[in-house]
Amino acid sequence: MSTRPEMPLPAPLVSVVLPTHNRPEWLAEALTSVLDGDFDDLEVIVSDNGDPGPTRRLRARLTDPRVRWVEQDRGLAMLDNMLAGYALARGRYVAVLHDDDRWSPRLLATLVAPLERHPHAVLAFADHYVMDASGRLDPDATDECTRAWGRVELAEGLHQPFLELAVARQSVSITSCVFRRASLPVAELTPEVGAYYDVWVAYLLAATGGAAYFSPERLSYTRERTAKDVGPGRSIDAVYCERRLLGDPRLAPYRGVLVRRLATHHAWAGSGLLRQGARGPARAHLRAALRLRPTAKALAWLVASVVVPGGVLARL
Repeated sequence: MSTRPEMPLPAPLVSVVLPTHNRPEWLAEALTSVLDGDFDDLEVIVSDNGDPGPTRRLRARLTDPRVRWVEQDRGLAMLDNMLAGYALARGRYVAVLHDDDRWSPRLLATLVAPLERHPHAVLAFADHYVMDASGRLDPDATDECTRAWGRVELAEGLHQPFLELAVARQSVSITSCVFRRASLPVAELTPEVGAYYDVWVAYLLAATGGAAYFSPERLSYTRERTAKDVGPGRSIDAVYCERRLLGDPRLAPYRGVLVRRLATHHAWAGSGLLRQGARGPARAHLRAALRLRPTAKALAWLVASVVVPGGVLARL
């Protein structure tokens, strides 16, 4: 008796890549926000590089067939964990949701529609709310975020080119956007990009010359983080990326912004490394920051690297 081979499931329109690491409670919130949304033609790829036990228990409760659960090596870096999930994506469009954030039910329906209408658009993005560490909405931080990232007066609709939005203003939040899978040159997401991949992805998509569609509606909820929360790693990765951006001749009009941002990341990397006791690498970053843009803070940290005992530095 012969058996018929299983037919592969049809590819969804959208693949949601959800990298996670040891945050099952927040993961449950993030995942539920996608599955309970207004958009059904999707798959969710949960890429877990943490302790698999809690995620397995969550999997036992959430049996939605649209979710694909993948256990990665626990030593996998943040970027590699995201890319491992991305490699399994089958949708025409991809959206990345971090496990400590969540979406409005309308996010996918709102952002996929303009991509379907405008084939030359490579991404669609929206504004977002800011939450504190406990998940409570922070109205003041939300308004400040909208102002700081240049979305207050940004017109709804298509923007082409959008290198200024992606790079100079950094208006595109990776967890509040949907992009065409075929438009992202994945080979450019090298290990050096690291935790700065959210900014780098926006740059790579803008560098295609395609258009971006902006919706001013706040369609996601992002948990607030500080440089001290994430440690020096992201700033070290940012230094690599910002140097690469400075080498792109198309970004010459924004050189002043890029230099200031590079100096800031050197200073953050230096202060973070100093707290960890890495005085030599810290001083190299702080001196680079002072060469690019002298500030009292960077100078104070450099002086502290010489005169302040290590135990005190760790508490600063």
